[in-house]
Amino acid sequence: MATIEVQHLECIRRDNVLFQDVCFNVSDGELLQIDGINGSGKSTMLRIIAGLTQASEGDVYWNKQSISDCRYQYQQQMTYISHTNGVKDALTVDENLKVIQALSGSAHQTDYDKVLLRIGLPGMNDVMLGKMSAGQKRRMGLTRLLINQSQIWLLDEPFTSLDVDGKRIIEELIVEHCQRGGIVIFATHQAMDIEGHYWCTAIVAKAAGYSDDEVQKLAYAAQ
Repeated sequence: MATIEVQHLECIRRDNVLFQDVCFNVSDGELLQIDGINGSGKSTMLRIIAGLTQASEGDVYWNKQSISDCRYQYQQQMTYISHTNGVKDALTVDENLKVIQALSGSAHQTDYDKVLLRIGLPGMNDVMLGKMSAGQKRRMGLTRLLINQSQIWLLDEPFTSLDVDGKRIIEELIVEHCQRGGIVIFATHQAMDIEGHYWCTAIVAKAAGYSDDEVQKLAYAAQ
């Protein structure tokens, strides 16, 4: 069984403790939400889990091995999508998809028409990204979930700028990924309409407005 294990993570920025002593496990088919107010360190925690930022204390393990010792193999299994979309306004939809495909390192052939249909942008292959709405650009950024062949999804505010239909599509993709044995860790302020899946919430920090007792109870629930 594949497992991400977070042990006693702490992050300090400019003498400010964003979070400390955060512990949880996420395994095949499981989903975990990182919660907290703005500025409490949700994005930073995702970046630490992705191996893109160093924690002040603690470590992240992939299948019992520190990700610092298996970074290449670990990141090969991962798709990380930040709050930005990672697409180019000066390129068409198809051109952006080709860039996403190339950066994925995957040799498999992708049917871009099927990708666009599934993400809710059918027939927009030749449209310039610069002419698309914020929600459409977010959908384009999230096409990585369909193109990359990754077991681990790390998603930072995936529903930003999406309408109701766009949010439903991404929720469906998350459920399908978990059903295939994938792992999803994400940060969002929005309520999720997902049932029947393992769900736990990792509290980011006391700075998020929780009392010591609340932090302890919620951290225990995330074990």
